[in-house]
Amino acid sequence: MYDECDDEEEQARTAYHEAGHSVMAVLCGAQVCRASISPEESLRHGEVEIHWPRNSKTEDQLATILSGPVAEMIYRSEPLHPGLVEQWSQDWKQAWEIARPRCPTDRRCLQMLEQLVVQLHKSLSQDRYWSAIAAVQDLLMAHEEISHDEIEYEVNAWLR
Repeated sequence: MYDECDDEEEQARTAYHEAGHSVMAVLCGAQVCRASISPEESLRHGEVEIHWPRNSKTEDQLATILSGPVAEMIYRSEPLHPGLVEQWSQDWKQAWEIARPRCPTDRRCLQMLEQLVVQLHKSLSQDRYWSAIAAVQDLLMAHEEISHDEIEYEVNAWLR
């Protein structure tokens, strides 16, 4: 049976997830063309379209990829492993594909990504970062799709 409350909660989790990606991307100097939680977009629940500058750092890209799952983790108050949650598998796979060629072994790559998740969790849990993510999440819940200017405004209001 369809439960509207469950659907609303899923949409809120998705909005926090996409807000995490969006805020981190802006902080790392990328252009977020749009963020969406509109299910009609694709088979995924949400989507963030990011354009990276040519000189972007791998660390910034990894932080942006993993900030979606971390933001959702913080919202859910559950310290989950991004590689073990089905909804986050695309993010984990993308992070792994970027990180693995830079690591000598699979084990070292796993350690590096897990350490990054811990660092992101600590940073994004701070009030000022969480306030920016929550503000972007509110916009996504209200409009389902937002632009770079709206995201950048919230990042500047809370973090700069």
